[in-house]
Amino acid sequence: MINCNYFSGVAVPVFSLRSEESCGIGEFLDLKKLADWCVATGLKLIQILPINDTTTDGGWSDSYPYKSISTKALHPIYLNVEKVGTLKDENDKKRFQELKKELNAKEFVDYPEVFKAKMWYLRKVYDQKRGEKPDFYEFLQQHCDAQLTEAVDYLHDKGIMLKGDLPIGVNREIDDVKQKPHLFNLDMETGAPPDGFAPKGQNWGFPTYNWAAMEADGFQWWKDRVAWFKKYFDALRIDHILGFFRIWEIPKSSQDASFGHYSPENPRLWEIEGRKRLQTIFGDQSLLICGEDLGMVAPCVPGVMRELGILSLEVQRMPKQSNRPFSDPRENPYLSVDTTGTHDMPTIRGWWEQDRELSARFYHEMLHHTDNPPYFCEPYICQEIVEQHMNSSSQWVILPIQDYIAMDGDFRWDNTWDEQINKPADPKWRWKYRMHQNIEALLNNEKLTKTIKNIIKTHNR
Repeated sequence: MINCNYFSGVAVPVFSLRSEESCGIGEFLDLKKLADWCVATGLKLIQILPINDTTTDGGWSDSYPYKSISTKALHPIYLNVEKVGTLKDENDKKRFQELKKELNAKEFVDYPEVFKAKMWYLRKVYDQKRGEKPDFYEFLQQHCDAQLTEAVDYLHDKGIMLKGDLPIGVNREIDDVKQKPHLFNLDMETGAPPDGFAPKGQNWGFPTYNWAAMEADGFQWWKDRVAWFKKYFDALRIDHILGFFRIWEIPKSSQDASFGHYSPENPRLWEIEGRKRLQTIFGDQSLLICGEDLGMVAPCVPGVMRELGILSLEVQRMPKQSNRPFSDPRENPYLSVDTTGTHDMPTIRGWWEQDRELSARFYHEMLHHTDNPPYFCEPYICQEIVEQHMNSSSQWVILPIQDYIAMDGDFRWDNTWDEQINKPADPKWRWKYRMHQNIEALLNNEKLTKTIKNIIKTHNR
């Protein structure tokens, strides 16, 4: 009999972290305090969303973390600016502290105002150091690398893994596209066909890949991307892994994504191309590789993922068996990541209130209660759901931080619907969710810490 090991982790975007030291948005160095909480609870991994630079105009569209302008540049909005340098002018110091207090008091990330405040501060510090050789952007990247590396080293010292997110697409204004336009189909855009998330499909606005040109040099562009990830991450989530097999390709002039088509159009090529690309790009990596394989996945995808040892993603409320409303976490494959939901879905509490008939069915069929379900997803129900997932047969259980906090009725946020990170059907969505509680309060919550620790110990994770 094979001896299987089981682990658990927490998923939270860096921008959503709130701490006493940060300025209106989560920062790289906040991961250190989150690692302390992981140690206290027994969690072994922190999963984050993409942290590449997305800056175009500093507005709300830049809050979309999957719209990177560089595959190898970190986002300076995650810098702790006061650790970069100290302002010399007393009026500037006073102004920044006022800005910091104002931005930290907000319930959400005010992306444009945070970006403006941080860039103002960083430019001041840079101008004070005129003897330095790098230009301003290089200066920012040096400090981004230093602060993220400091956080990663701290995590590793504590025995905590960091899991990154590899977006399937890239911004068409990215340097990579300008330097190597032959690798991209600039007259096409990437997206997803109509489904339950988006009735008209999704258009992500990214150019599609010229896979033939990429294969000609052994997929070196992709290998370079993965090599960059290995500097900071121990595990990797491949966003929309289906895109390596086939992609929903939309002519750039189309009104919406429903006018798209699959590329390649011949289904017989999907398995051949997907296996070749994934094997060549990720086959010899030392990273733990996980694939986001939700939605309308081609039948060939699960077999290739198993063959290559790529962990699947299992979400109880999005069962891969179309004839069932829910999946049973105990039936998950071992080589998988089990979760209550993703950043594209409501939290447990939001889902509970979204469809009363469905949540009532879940209450009776999956939690085995015989009474009428409560109107709200009470803390005890949230705990039962978390425990059910921790009892999963998946190697990893990685739950959103909102769903862990939901187990404590005195600590959780009353604004249930404001905890959803993204709504895929809204192309102008503002990625602004910020934890209602700061990490210091989380660390001091002995009741919740003890609850999570006991659950993890009980289920040997």
